[in-house]
Amino acid sequence: MDELFDRDEECGRLTAALDAARHGMSAVVVLRGGPGTGKSALLDHLQFTAAADFETMRFDAVESEAELGFAALHQLLRPHLAQLSTLPEPQRAALCQVLGLQERTSPPDRFLVGLASLGLLAVRADDRPLLCLVDDAHWLDEESSAVLAFVARRLYADSVAMVFAIRDETDRIDHLAGLPELAVTSLGTEAAGRLLESLVPGVLDPDVRSRVVASTGGNPLALIEAGRELSSDQLSGEAPLPEPIPLGRALERVYLREALALPPQTRTLLLASAADPTSDPNVLWRAGPALGFDANAAAAAEERHLLSIRETVKFRHPLIRSAVYYGAPLSQRTRVHAVLAEVAGGLGEVDLRAWHLAVAATDPDDVVATELERAAERIRDRGGWTGSSTLLARAASLTSDLPARARRLLGAAEAGAVAGSPGRAQALLDEAAAYREDRRYNGLVQRVQARIHRLTGAPAEATYSLLAAARELGPVDIRLARDILVEALVQAQISGSLAPQGASRLSVAETVRSLPLPAGMQATTGDVVLEADTAVHLEGLGTAGPRLQQTIEAVRHEKSTAPELFQWLAAACSHATILGDDIALHELAWRLEAEARRQGALIPMALALSHTALSELIAGRIAESERLFDQRAALEEARGSQLYLGALLVAAWRGRFEEARALTEAVQEHAARTGQGYQLVFCDYARSVIELSQGRYHEAYLSLEDKIGDTCQVKFALVDMVEAATRSGENDAATHLLEHLSRLADRTPIPGLLGDLARAQALITADPSAAEALYLRAIQHHGNTRGPSRRARSHQLYGEWLRRERRTKEARYELRIAYELFDAMGAHGYAARTAQELSAAGDPVQPGGNARGGGSRLTPQEARVARLAAGGATNAEIAAQLYLSVHTVDYHLRKVFRKLDVHSRRELADRRDRITSA
Repeated sequence: MDELFDRDEECGRLTAALDAARHGMSAVVVLRGGPGTGKSALLDHLQFTAAADFETMRFDAVESEAELGFAALHQLLRPHLAQLSTLPEPQRAALCQVLGLQERTSPPDRFLVGLASLGLLAVRADDRPLLCLVDDAHWLDEESSAVLAFVARRLYADSVAMVFAIRDETDRIDHLAGLPELAVTSLGTEAAGRLLESLVPGVLDPDVRSRVVASTGGNPLALIEAGRELSSDQLSGEAPLPEPIPLGRALERVYLREALALPPQTRTLLLASAADPTSDPNVLWRAGPALGFDANAAAAAEERHLLSIRETVKFRHPLIRSAVYYGAPLSQRTRVHAVLAEVAGGLGEVDLRAWHLAVAATDPDDVVATELERAAERIRDRGGWTGSSTLLARAASLTSDLPARARRLLGAAEAGAVAGSPGRAQALLDEAAAYREDRRYNGLVQRVQARIHRLTGAPAEATYSLLAAARELGPVDIRLARDILVEALVQAQISGSLAPQGASRLSVAETVRSLPLPAGMQATTGDVVLEADTAVHLEGLGTAGPRLQQTIEAVRHEKSTAPELFQWLAAACSHATILGDDIALHELAWRLEAEARRQGALIPMALALSHTALSELIAGRIAESERLFDQRAALEEARGSQLYLGALLVAAWRGRFEEARALTEAVQEHAARTGQGYQLVFCDYARSVIELSQGRYHEAYLSLEDKIGDTCQVKFALVDMVEAATRSGENDAATHLLEHLSRLADRTPIPGLLGDLARAQALITADPSAAEALYLRAIQHHGNTRGPSRRARSHQLYGEWLRRERRTKEARYELRIAYELFDAMGAHGYAARTAQELSAAGDPVQPGGNARGGGSRLTPQEARVARLAAGGATNAEIAAQLYLSVHTVDYHLRKVFRKLDVHSRRELADRRDRITSA
């Protein structure tokens, strides 16, 4: 093993990662530095150090494989596929699909692939610790990079150490950003000199040493190559040094001269090795007869340390591969690729064959272009969007027909966007947009532009582009135009109150009216959704109410096979909240969750978790709501992001006021940064819960003043705002809010709204007998709702009214019911307010089993695991819901049991509502 110079700090950090894995934990380190700074040498040293007790998986990425989707993942996991049977079926199917072991009709969800990869690595580490090394990670294909970053973020207690080496500057999306980093820089003068001395077998002149160290800037690779290339006379000072000393491109020219000095057979072998992205010796030997070389040709290259051929073909340095490939004449490169295409075809690798044919083609060739397009479709169906984009772009360059060329370019741009490469996608789209002879095509260009905007976190710009697409398509394809408007509607909902003029839901509604469905064309569920939302914004809820209800019914009866089902369900959930229909919201949200889970679709799952969590929160099933919000937050963390809204809403209802105020700032900052204005009204709602819980009625009223209009999605707070307005002297506002609530209840006479209306009327009426009858009616209706929150609040307000009417004994009875309901559901803020009323009524509350506090505070992840376990989930179910490994869940649970001093899941379930995090 070669000696490392001045790398004690780096080696210490990497050794600590190994020690963590040896003790059952996981560690991730990203070595980040410029070319030649010694990142690969550190990986080599780490691999040597771990050899005795670790199983090692290593992948050295190369530029030629960067366009082959999941290529790196395939090579890393290929030796471990025997463990596939240990994975849950959806994960196993997704991983088999991307590895080409199983075919499906639609691309797999990348998060399922990530979960499968995480599970596979965790299983491999059962017997001995696992070390996963990835060198030159900047050349990873986009799909593998995203999956490996996902795995790195979710490892915790799995006996796995992952170390990546990546350049500090790259023009590609850096999926590893945010993971623990270790900067690898050039060596200091003294250490650089010692490294150079170790490379020189003879005399090293001190002045030469100083000049070489200064010229290389202490870059280890440059020092090594200078020591290799300079003659003994130059190093001893007897001959002058070249000026300048060869570095960078000059060093590449040195490698090329070295390769050109080899025999012709060896040069051809080197070129074939450089052209083959699989680095498979079997491919090389199969190509040899047609290219005129055999195994003996490798000897000269190996003697010069240009490459080695063992289990794989590996160049000493990527610059050698680049020099050999790009230094060869074009005619030689195309001949080599043509032969490699035949070899790939003989091995059944039809997509790789198409890739080689694409590189071999020098003139437009429509036959090859068609074959490339078919290969792109096959790769896309396996989830290889990067490879699909590359093949379509190459197919376009070989296409003679201008419209066909434009169509393939557009497909390449769209695939690039789905792959998560906005820069590449935008460059392709700009090229595709040059063709403007077809309005339908122009509209599709705008639709892809919207997807790129979504990818870069610009929801308002995405809405602009979708509306532009619909307007362009309207005259030539009204069906597609209106389908795109449904996309625009969902996008505008995300922007919410932050949507600028021209990108709001009102803008969508105006565009819908300008593109009516032609007479005789059958309306789809999407059309029903559009017309209902348009009516709300242009005509008001009074007119639009029946249409919103029609939307909900249409989506309820829509088949699960409908391609747009996720969008329709999301829109219908929004319509249910506009109507205040908690029953419809619950049904639609849980169907969205079930469909997303069945199809393994993680982005729709994010929407489903938000809607189901809100539905449970409205019902007062706070523990269930918290479980769902935990899953939503875990999904965002797995994507390298954060989401605080769920934690804020739960903290507000739990009565954790200081925590809620801090989270409010986090939510507002996140909404402003991402343009996700939909979060802000829920932020205001959380504030109203906090203030009402403490009897701060004026502040509660101000939190949602003028914000519960026709299109608002917190209609369930209307009755609370009547309470806040009445008790802070805003009588006109209270009357207006009551009228709004009355219209909702008339339109949708469900127990929740009927009870809300009765309670609001009781708050406003000045007639004591009428008030009492209304309170009792509210309690009766709310007794028929799905959860306890509305019933608890009606008992609470009735009890408070009774106490003010000096009917103390009856007040105590109602307040006691309210308190017990609040305490059982974990609504500690409202429980505390009710306890104060009980004390004033002469019935002080003794702290019960569900009082806040108790036990050590848990970390956020421990709390999530504990809540799921307390709710009855198995370790495997918890792992799937939080995107963790089973080992990590087991580790967290052991810590939870110790911190909370519980000894069984039954005991943990008894304390479910008191599980909090620090």
